[in-house]
Amino acid sequence: MWTRSLLKENAKQALRGRYWRCFVVCLIVSLLGGGFASYPGVTFEYTVSQRSLESWLSRFPLELLLALLWVTIIVSVLAILWSIFLSSVLAVGGYRYFMENRQGGSPIDTIFTVFRRPYLNVVKVQFLTTLKILGGCLLLVIPGIYWSFCYVLVPYLLAENPYLTTRRAMELSRQMMDGEKWSYFVLRLSFFGWGLLCLLTFGIGNYFLAPYIQATMAEFYAAMRAKALSAGFSTTEELGGFVRHDSGSF
Repeated sequence: MWTRSLLKENAKQALRGRYWRCFVVCLIVSLLGGGFASYPGVTFEYTVSQRSLESWLSRFPLELLLALLWVTIIVSVLAILWSIFLSSVLAVGGYRYFMENRQGGSPIDTIFTVFRRPYLNVVKVQFLTTLKILGGCLLLVIPGIYWSFCYVLVPYLLAENPYLTTRRAMELSRQMMDGEKWSYFVLRLSFFGWGLLCLLTFGIGNYFLAPYIQATMAEFYAAMRAKALSAGFSTTEELGGFVRHDSGSF
C-alpha cells in the first residue's frame, strides 16, 4: 500500500546525486512545450466598447488587417501541430526518463527516444486521449475533468510500451486509476504550498520544483503499475519494463 510520504521519500532517493540532470530534462521539456514546469503568467484585463474598438480598427487599412488575420491563423495552426507532433510526444519521453531514473539513472537523450518508431502511434494515442478529454470539457466540463483523471497514466503507459493501442492505453489507465483518483488529486495538491513559494520567484522556482514533482509522479505510476500486475489488469509481457523503440525514425 502506497502513501504520499512513501512516494515522496522514494522520489528524493531517486533524485539523490542526479537532481541537476533531472533539472536539465525538465527544462528542455518545458521550453519545448511539454509542460513540465508551468508558472502563472501576468494577465492584463480591460474592457472596450464596440464603438472604441471600431474606431481603433478603422485606423488600419483593410489589407493590413487581413494580413494580420492570416498570420494569426497560420501561427495558430503551427502551434497546434507543434503541440500534437512534438510537445505531447516529448512529455512522454520525459516521463520515460523519470521512470528509468528511479531504477538507477538514465541518459538525458532518453527523452528523445520516443521520436523513433512507433513515434506516430504515440502521436495518435496522445492526440485521441487529449481530444476525448477536451470534448468532455467542452460538452459538460465534468466529464472532461473525470476523464482527465481516468486517463492521466496514458502517457506513462506509452513511455513504457509505445506500441499500446489507444483503446488499450485508455482502458488500462482507467483500470489502474479506479479507486485512486481522489488520492492522486490529494497527491498533486500536496505540492500547492511549494507552488505558492514559487510565485515569490515570479515562477522561476517552478523549474527547480519540477524534478521533485516528476520524480514523485514516476513513483505513483510505479505503484499503479504494481497494482495492475497484481490485480491481473496487465501482464509482464505488456508492462515488463521498457519496450525499446525501433532504430528507424518512423
